[in-house]
Amino acid sequence: GIVIASLESIDLVPLVKQIREDFQENSLKKNIILSFSTTLDKAIIVADNTLTKRVFENLVSNALKFSPENKSINISIKQEKNNFIIAIKDEGPGLTDEDKTKLFQKFSRLSATPTSGEHSTGLGLSIIKNLVEVMKGKVWCESEYGNGACFYVSFSEKEN
Repeated sequence: GIVIASLESIDLVPLVKQIREDFQENSLKKNIILSFSTTLDKAIIVADNTLTKRVFENLVSNALKFSPENKSINISIKQEKNNFIIAIKDEGPGLTDEDKTKLFQKFSRLSATPTSGEHSTGLGLSIIKNLVEVMKGKVWCESEYGNGACFYVSFSEKEN
């Protein structure tokens, strides 16, 4: 379907903090420490509030789903030139090189399986990529197999 984004100024700092709060209970069930770090007071972008939330909820939910118990997940926001980069880093199984080539395609099953029997459709990341690109952002992943994964989303800073 066509995604219609209604663009407005959004501050990513409280938005991402709120998502961390929302997932706190789920993370405690698996004894996962879900932390948030940034040195920024604010990170203003122009995007669709609902879609931006959905992107980060999906990424955090994925990180939780694929993380074994007693691990930690860190969400951070930093600024590089005119971009804000949000990183969601987990200590899950990581991605194989083959996984990485299929990562953002529709219905691609990756080698990792959810750790508490959660259901995975394989749809999530292709939708996330679509949403981020509709909002002129970028999304990518860095991972070393066996060593967790880090998903990055980058949005341009709002021009004054």
